[in-house]
Amino acid sequence: MMRRIFSTFLLALAGSLLISNTAVADEAKPVTYGDWGYKCDKSPDGNQQLCYVFQNVTKKEGGQLVLGARVARREGQGDPLIVVTVPLGSLLPPGAALVMEGIEPIKMTYFLCAQEGCTTIATAITPDMLAAMKKGENAVVRVAAPNKQVVGLPLSLKGFSKAMGALKK
Repeated sequence: MMRRIFSTFLLALAGSLLISNTAVADEAKPVTYGDWGYKCDKSPDGNQQLCYVFQNVTKKEGGQLVLGARVARREGQGDPLIVVTVPLGSLLPPGAALVMEGIEPIKMTYFLCAQEGCTTIATAITPDMLAAMKKGENAVVRVAAPNKQVVGLPLSLKGFSKAMGALKK
């Protein structure tokens, strides 16, 4: 249980570092597969290599983050884990949901809100959702706005299957 909590924390930390404007740029650029990138970082203690696939959706004007998604596999965890970051101002109690037509949505609880946005707890992607994402073109991350309207943030799946193939099983 402690190892799962630690892995979840590391995945969330890696995601927040990925989208942080203050993070120092690595010398190595991430490998890209369509709209998805693949990257590995060292764990904070330097003992592990943390690899993940990611996509950052930003506004054309100003480059503000609209949606950040990171997916990783962790040792001892069967299903891959997803972490998303959405803009500040999203209602926290309902959480976020990864949605694709015909598949049960994956509900995600928020873990932390910072200057970059609100980040969810690492949540397992079900086998049905993973299969649909590998075959699909788009998914949606649904969040609730302060006026309680549900907003769908688009997530391209172009290159997702190849990017996931790059992750160790």
